[in-house]
Amino acid sequence: MFGIRSDLPLKRDTASRFVLWLVMVLVFMASLAVTVNSYIGVLLNDWNRSVTGTLTVQIPLVDGDEKATAAVVAKVIDVLKRHPAVAKAEAVPRAKVTELLKPWLGDNDVIADLPLPALIDVELQADGADAVAAVTASIKTAAPQAVIDDHRIWLSRVMGLAKGFGIVALTIMVLVTSALGLTIVFATRASLAEFAQVIDVLHVVGAKDSYIARQFARRALAQGMLGGLAGLALYAPALALVAWLASRVDPEILPKATLPPTHWLILAGLPLAAGFLAMLTAHVTVRRALSAKV
Repeated sequence: MFGIRSDLPLKRDTASRFVLWLVMVLVFMASLAVTVNSYIGVLLNDWNRSVTGTLTVQIPLVDGDEKATAAVVAKVIDVLKRHPAVAKAEAVPRAKVTELLKPWLGDNDVIADLPLPALIDVELQADGADAVAAVTASIKTAAPQAVIDDHRIWLSRVMGLAKGFGIVALTIMVLVTSALGLTIVFATRASLAEFAQVIDVLHVVGAKDSYIARQFARRALAQGMLGGLAGLALYAPALALVAWLASRVDPEILPKATLPPTHWLILAGLPLAAGFLAMLTAHVTVRRALSAKV
């Protein structure tokens, strides 16, 4: 199928000249979809590792009195440290809370004047609904005004959103594959019509349908792989631009993530996949079209 000899003037094929450009655009779109899906997956894994089995307790400012608030915090921490489901409990320093708010409110005196609640980080022995319920009940008994944030709730919502993005990425891949296949089919059929007389002559001299199909398939393979490589070449500067723009955003707002090796392996395989898909589609299309003429 990868022989060099060709008795068809496919280089002058006007119908399939745009195939390379279309493959380039489709591989570019597929690369972006794969990257977005991988980035979201990495962020979710990092968030899941960091929040699994943890709670955040907020103690509102008691009548504007920081000493009274500190007393409530100490009481809650004492209860948590004696709870069998709690592995660790400690107050979050106000300086750290201020640092967390700076990306959103700026580095100014406004944060210092805000009546911020006191925060307590809680690490559980095991991540389970029963443990969370038991710890929450103990906290509410010690400080009824406390607000308990179960990170699993917002994480489950974020994961639902991520699954939606994953479905969108998969849909894009399916549409890209379908568009490539249909394009190869129509381009191959147009080429068959354009070179109908040459194909008839080849049949007269003894050429088989498989021989003619191999020449179309070889041409489609070259177009698919070249178009795929061109799509990756277009994708590279686009990724570099997005990475540069993301680097200018505060890490607290847009966390940095390292894409896994599988992401780069998938990208490297896209031109090869596009080439083999084009080759297979062209080969099947030619064989069916020629057999239908008999």
